[in-house]
Amino acid sequence: MDPLVLEARFQRAVYKGDVGVLEGDFRLRYGERWAELWAAAEGAGEEDVRRADEHSDELCRLVESRIDDRELAALYAAYGRSLSLEGEVEAGLELLGRAGGLERLLRWGLVMHFSEDVVAAPPYLAKLLIKLGGEASRPRVNLDEELGPYLRDGGLMAFVEGLLAEEFDERLHRALYGEVPRTVRLGRAALYRPEVGLVVNPVLSAGELLEELLRVKRSRADALAKALSLHGEYEFSLDHRCGLQYISVDGTAEKSGVVAICPWASYSRKLWRRTRNMVLVLEGEPPPGVERPWFGVIYVRGGEAKVLKPREPSRLFEYVVDVLYSVGFSVAEEGA
Repeated sequence: MDPLVLEARFQRAVYKGDVGVLEGDFRLRYGERWAELWAAAEGAGEEDVRRADEHSDELCRLVESRIDDRELAALYAAYGRSLSLEGEVEAGLELLGRAGGLERLLRWGLVMHFSEDVVAAPPYLAKLLIKLGGEASRPRVNLDEELGPYLRDGGLMAFVEGLLAEEFDERLHRALYGEVPRTVRLGRAALYRPEVGLVVNPVLSAGELLEELLRVKRSRADALAKALSLHGEYEFSLDHRCGLQYISVDGTAEKSGVVAICPWASYSRKLWRRTRNMVLVLEGEPPPGVERPWFGVIYVRGGEAKVLKPREPSRLFEYVVDVLYSVGFSVAEEGA
């Protein structure tokens, strides 16, 4: 059987969804012959899937003959195959420096739509993908350079960290920073679009990006804890993703608790289970029109501290504010 017909019948057999998207693939891949091959693929089914696998070598040669940008094909084969939603693939290629590359992948048949939203390489191309992947050069992504311009935006960092850790809390974010970002671009490291979610550069993993964010966060939390000069045991907790200063002033429950020292907020569920006797310290400024929180929050920038009192009186919070005054912070108390 003609490899073009094999390819066309395979896609019609596996595709589920809006026929207009499938037709678009045919038009892109086959040009003027699309209607002819559409008709030739009528009635395709499981037997055509099996037949494509049996003729994988021919189909690999067909697809390889169409490729006119070997570097793009190799990048996708090496790093893009873990992405399957169309928006994810587009975002991943953009982060790899090949924005708009999805159309070429579809034209070659290196990927195809399996549904309206899902694009992937057909399984009969396994040998070709291994070959192409072996030709790819690993793009250099320096996280220090890519993240550097954004690390002082606490709301942005809290949002990205929450997504990476799969613990983003929109209610908390709005309470601490105001509006949730609509779109995010962290250089070539990651981007966020609401219709797709957070996509990390395919050269990296989400774990690598989160680890780098926490490395920076730990360094800054340690420095902030030193500047605050609070008494008690201090540690940076990877589980809570912030610094924790354990305080017991006079042995009473009212003046004992934990100060969470976070350059940007952590939405760790482990942290927020303990809000009854907790004070949160963040770097930055409170958002305009912020409401009085149900816990005490202190925003620190340089030698200034803006204090948002909790709704219920807290002796622990009062103690922390007293310490800020005593070590020379300029304190502006709000939420009285």
